[in-house]
Amino acid sequence: MNKLIKKINDLSQGFDVYATGGFSRDLLLKHKPSDIDLAVSKEALKYSKKIADAFKSKLITLHDVNKTYRIVLKDDLVANIDISPFGGKTIERDLRNRDFTVNATAFNLKDFRNFKKYIILSNKNNLKDLKSKTINTVSDKSFKADPLRMLRAFRFKAELNFKLSKRTLTQIKQNAKLICQSAPERIKNEFFRILSVKNAAALIKEMDSCGLLSEVFPEIKKMKKTPKKYYYHPGGLFQHSFETVESAENIFNNLKKYFPENYDDLQKYFDDNTAFSENVTRKGLLKFAALFHDSAKPETAKFENGKMHFFKHEKLGAGKIREVMLSLKLGKKDIEIAAFLVSHHMRPSTLTRNNTVTKKAALKLFRDIGDNTPDLLILSMADWHSYKKLKNSSSKELKAQEKSVRELLKYYYELRNSEPLPKIIDGNIIMKKFNLKPGPWIGELLNFATKAQQEGKISNTGEALETVFFKLTHIKKKYRL
Repeated sequence: MNKLIKKINDLSQGFDVYATGGFSRDLLLKHKPSDIDLAVSKEALKYSKKIADAFKSKLITLHDVNKTYRIVLKDDLVANIDISPFGGKTIERDLRNRDFTVNATAFNLKDFRNFKKYIILSNKNNLKDLKSKTINTVSDKSFKADPLRMLRAFRFKAELNFKLSKRTLTQIKQNAKLICQSAPERIKNEFFRILSVKNAAALIKEMDSCGLLSEVFPEIKKMKKTPKKYYYHPGGLFQHSFETVESAENIFNNLKKYFPENYDDLQKYFDDNTAFSENVTRKGLLKFAALFHDSAKPETAKFENGKMHFFKHEKLGAGKIREVMLSLKLGKKDIEIAAFLVSHHMRPSTLTRNNTVTKKAALKLFRDIGDNTPDLLILSMADWHSYKKLKNSSSKELKAQEKSVRELLKYYYELRNSEPLPKIIDGNIIMKKFNLKPGPWIGELLNFATKAQQEGKISNTGEALETVFFKLTHIKKKYRL
């Protein structure tokens, strides 16, 4: 770190540069900083370009209006250098305009080796709040100046393991409606960083008690307005949705307990977040899907034969979560996976209802769901777990469902980790044997034979051709061959 800071200082001639925000805070807390936050007295863009060029790193604009920039480092020590102009004429004024007291400390970067001696505070509460691990706003105008800070308060609580002061919670309740003024991308980044922590459900509950959650997601207001008599949970649809998130998180936090045989596979799978957009993790995405998985139930509620039904709510719900995610500017891959999970979330329950899952049925599920099978099975288990606390909940039925999901996951990974099946037939063999021309019908016949091989019904070319022969009449009729 000393070498890195020295290099930045050497490049800072002619600029008045201060370490601020999370960087200063983490050093005071003796935490390893993940980023370096700098405030510069003038020409922030010019200074940022100079640093980026020297480090041969990418420079991106974080905020056009506020003129804040990020240098993405090719360094394992810290991920980024974030640079902003003073939020005022002096660094002292800048600190008084910051969000929370724990982030409102600074020191001249030249004093890095002895920074504690030269620390600058926004007010007398900075060090006190750091010591007591308390999130306090710098001023009563903090959330009006930037409403996104309300979400950041919960994110800091999650990531730093701090608590929110009563004063801060009161201010959030008073200003919750302002959150819609924040840019959707910023809301998305903060909310998904919250979802990525192990105790996100508790934070969601606290956000809801402040009135913030419903302002971020108007769809939740609709969930709360639905008649409670339609649902098993006394708190109605929102209680069920929240407890599904809570259950999913409990499963993630206890993966080894629920899936001892496939723990390593699942851990590796859920730790891989390379396919998603910034701040989105696979676990966070599943929790998000859990929150909205039944959002279309109010529109599909129908009382029939003495029972309430929600026919096709999963398909309509997929459209709803897609709209919510589009409004937050989430990535295409994020949206596709969440909508896919919602649209299929009833399938595992339907499959495991009788506690006997055939090999054929399991293979069909794996083919249809593909790489998202672990996500879907855990979402289904979480959905069932959300009924645990209800008086009429059957622990026997719940355990049977858990067992079925475990067996499905075990079989799924057995297939994934096993050697590929030997190739016993191909398109040329089919065309030659049955005098067929190339076309989509060849693919269908091959798929039919492959399914039979996966199910253990055939094991050689002769048996594969016999299987194809039984399908041939249907194929010829379909394609008018």
